[in-house]
Amino acid sequence: MSSVNASDLLVCTGCGARLQHEDEDAPGYVPVSALQRIDPLCRRCFRMRHYGEFTRVVVPPDEYERLVGRVLTQPALILYVLDVFDLDGSLIPGFARLAKRHPVVLVVNKADLMPLSVKLAATEDWILYRVARTGVHPERVLFVSARTGQGFAELTEEMERHGLGRVCVVGMANVGKSSLLNRLTRRLAGDEPFTASRVPGTTLGTVAVEVTLPSGREVHLIDTPGLIHGKRIIDILCPACLRRAVPASRLRPRVYQLNPGQSLWLGGFARFDFEEGTFQPVTCYVSNDLVVHRTKLERAEAFGKAHADDILQAPCPACRSALGEHRPVPVVAGRFLRAGHAEEKALAVGRRGNDLVLPGLGWLALFGKDLRGKLWVPADWDVIIRRRFVGDVSRPRS
Repeated sequence: MSSVNASDLLVCTGCGARLQHEDEDAPGYVPVSALQRIDPLCRRCFRMRHYGEFTRVVVPPDEYERLVGRVLTQPALILYVLDVFDLDGSLIPGFARLAKRHPVVLVVNKADLMPLSVKLAATEDWILYRVARTGVHPERVLFVSARTGQGFAELTEEMERHGLGRVCVVGMANVGKSSLLNRLTRRLAGDEPFTASRVPGTTLGTVAVEVTLPSGREVHLIDTPGLIHGKRIIDILCPACLRRAVPASRLRPRVYQLNPGQSLWLGGFARFDFEEGTFQPVTCYVSNDLVVHRTKLERAEAFGKAHADDILQAPCPACRSALGEHRPVPVVAGRFLRAGHAEEKALAVGRRGNDLVLPGLGWLALFGKDLRGKLWVPADWDVIIRRRFVGDVSRPRS
């Protein structure tokens, strides 16, 4: 397999950063002796691959647009990678400006994380609609798993069908782009040239490799940086907290039958207070490794402070400081939606229920019963309300 770069500059074959030996703290640093190697890796990628040492580096939005825009000056098929666990958080802000005039295929990764009851094929139109609202109009949706190989035969067929010599892979940080590309190149060429990790911000520049499709046609696969906009929990966390918060195995929904006056802690990241209403279920779709703890509302705040490190376990003190203080987001449903009850700017849960999405962390499913409460989240988080993904969007229509 031969490396292909957008310029004559020597770049890291793992993350795409320009190689340099002057500044050890800057992206692309490599000892002078390593520059003589074939396909050299920067020190950051070398340590990531061989020692599991992760360093986060952020590509600014304007630099991201410059890098991706340069790749898309020529015809290319765009594989737009989304994370099925964090669909809303993995939409690229302003990507419509870059995607125009190019065919786009949505590649929804981490399909193996969803509960077996979820029929992903039933969600295609809903996903296409949500992406179209951003100004991007994909031709189709493919569901894949970079971990298991699910959907990669269809992905290869799609690359064959378009007949373009360049395939550009884009996505937010941590949607699994590099892992997806490694699975694809291993399938086609028996190699894994891309640096991948669970820490966002692995790919810093554009990295391209040449692969041969089953038909014998050669294409250039181009990996691009993962964008970090700071609105998802995974954009901030350290590696240890990421292991708690980001799911690595199929989700096991956790259902809690709540009475008014009870609260749920999602680790120490967020808290749901059920203040008033009728006895009802709340379903948590979060990492299996994240502690969900039920307690009385009257002592919920004190519990969170006293047991942040032992029972709730994550985030760690440094990540708690980075996330900042929690703010309350009012939530109402049922009779509390009527005039005189609903608070200004409250999240209104409909009769069929809704998901309350915490980008990067997961979501809570509510079912439309009488409820007044609050969701406490870090001040910079945007809570998204949507149709229930499990049991509504993903339910096959007759």
